[in-house]
Amino acid sequence: MRKDKKVIGICVASMQSDSWEKHVRAICKEAGKRDYTVMIFNTFQRLYEVTKFGEGEVRVFDMIPFHKLGVLIVFSESIANDEISEQLVQKAKDTGVPVITIDRRMKGCHNVLFAYEESFEKVVRHVIEDHGCKKINFMAGFEHNEFSDARIGIFKKVLEQNDLVFEPERLAYGQFWEMPARHACEEWVAKWQRGEQSMPEAVICANDIMALTVMNVLTNHGICIPKDVIVTGFDGLELEQYCTPRLTTATDDVRQIGKSMLDIIDRCIENPTEEPKDLYIPFHTRFTESCGCEPIKSCNPNERIMQLYGYAAEMRQQSTDTFFMMTTLTDGYSAVEMGNKLKDYRKAIDAKYMMLFLDPSYYKETDIPTNHFEKDSYVLFTQLKDNVYDVPLEEVKKDEFIDKICWMAEKNEPLLFIPIHCQEENYGFMVTTYDYEGKDTRAFYEFVLGLDQVLGTIRRQSQLHRSYVTDALTGLYNRRGFYLRFEKKMKQLADKDKYLFMASVDMDGLKFINDTYGHAEGDFAIKRLAEILQEMVTDEHGICARFGGDEYMVVQLMEAEKIDHDFCDHFEQRLQDKIRQDNQKKKAVYELSASCGVIGRKIQNAEEIDTMMKETDEKMYQCKCRHHNSRAARSRQKSM
Repeated sequence: MRKDKKVIGICVASMQSDSWEKHVRAICKEAGKRDYTVMIFNTFQRLYEVTKFGEGEVRVFDMIPFHKLGVLIVFSESIANDEISEQLVQKAKDTGVPVITIDRRMKGCHNVLFAYEESFEKVVRHVIEDHGCKKINFMAGFEHNEFSDARIGIFKKVLEQNDLVFEPERLAYGQFWEMPARHACEEWVAKWQRGEQSMPEAVICANDIMALTVMNVLTNHGICIPKDVIVTGFDGLELEQYCTPRLTTATDDVRQIGKSMLDIIDRCIENPTEEPKDLYIPFHTRFTESCGCEPIKSCNPNERIMQLYGYAAEMRQQSTDTFFMMTTLTDGYSAVEMGNKLKDYRKAIDAKYMMLFLDPSYYKETDIPTNHFEKDSYVLFTQLKDNVYDVPLEEVKKDEFIDKICWMAEKNEPLLFIPIHCQEENYGFMVTTYDYEGKDTRAFYEFVLGLDQVLGTIRRQSQLHRSYVTDALTGLYNRRGFYLRFEKKMKQLADKDKYLFMASVDMDGLKFINDTYGHAEGDFAIKRLAEILQEMVTDEHGICARFGGDEYMVVQLMEAEKIDHDFCDHFEQRLQDKIRQDNQKKKAVYELSASCGVIGRKIQNAEEIDTMMKETDEKMYQCKCRHHNSRAARSRQKSM
């Protein structure tokens, strides 16, 4: 990413919801024209309450590189948790990054607000003053909700200004959604039929989905719209254009939003200390068929029906594919093998480019080879680049991951950051390019949820397998794990000439340490020697195991033509040098000591390993006798 590249950060929740994604798309489209890089940090949940699942989701905001941002946009209404929005704003301010909030006013920020009240009032006045309606039912949203209460207040105000009385029994709460609105409207109709309430001349609804629901209910009961009852909505739902009659409503201008947002961003970047201001985005009213302002046109909904049918079929197939992905990828315990198999499902990623990073808390519990990674490094687990999928298993330091994804930012497409987790357990995050013209975020969400489950299952199965094949005290392979690992390595080199180096290592004086300093100190000594041996086995074909007590086995299986002579010829001497260095460093009340027997030769099959073990054991015991005799001689000299 160029040093002069300007970066916009966007924090949003539940972007798969049309109402917020259309605004994100508008910002991305206009940002592309002005040579900005956009980084989108999305949680799929709205985070009303931070449940265990929410704890995992919200960690994606930890990935925000504030030091790289020119401005941060917070969709504060989408993030239904004020504390999280306030924390994001504060972090940005602490690093000198100006903040723009959308749809909710926050102190010290540039607030982009929508002129709901003004536009909604125009709709209400149109029904009362232009159409002369006096008996009006009102379908509100949630009770005690800011937006719902504001629209009720506007309705009451316009009634009063036109000398009309507000009738509480004509108010119902449809909760901004279909089923509650349907239930409320059915209760109205029942009252009209029983004569408990006169049928209104109009029904004003606080949003479009409730208005469309009211129209359906009334039509089902033989009530003609707008001849018998006028119906209006609000917020410009795309679905209304496929309904008959077309709905009178008000909607925002998405293109204007994108342009207005980028104008603010330009000013913020040019002058980060500019005094925060409020910007109101107007809604445009559309007085159409459902209020009688336009004649009802015949509409052929077949095209939309086919679109919806096709989309439903695609989602069913997506669900099936996700199920088979989860079944296939969890057949085993190896994260590395799972990563390779994920290639078969890369289409579900729905992006040209992708990088999946795993956190140390995840990969340290799996077979991903990261022994020599720094403590807090990520692993670049999988990536999709230039239509090529691979599993790099590459170390990426936490303070360098932004530089690692720079090549993606140069593709002039926004970057979408997605949390990867299971409940509150953080597994890492995915970065993909975001196709704001066509990406189906809802389908992608289903894929990510499936991947979360796959990674969680693999981790648990890896932990179980680990306990089955590793020694609990040292973390080395146990006897069972040693043989399984050796057989696997033999299969990998099946068609090659093989050379096996083997070392049998036994600690000296463990009984003395246990008897003198206690078994806890004896266990510590066992772990010390295990760590030394593990450090020495760095090659991919090396195996280090504890066979029980103070006995260890080290093997190095390699192609005969690629023998590491330096490792084989100097193993015993290096072991003694490392033990000596460890004694000097630890300064324990006893000296760690070990006996070692080594052997190396070409082998043909796995059965030869038992014979070689006997030979190395014999050499190790010879070494132990020499050590014993040497200690005895030193003891006699001290007593003289």
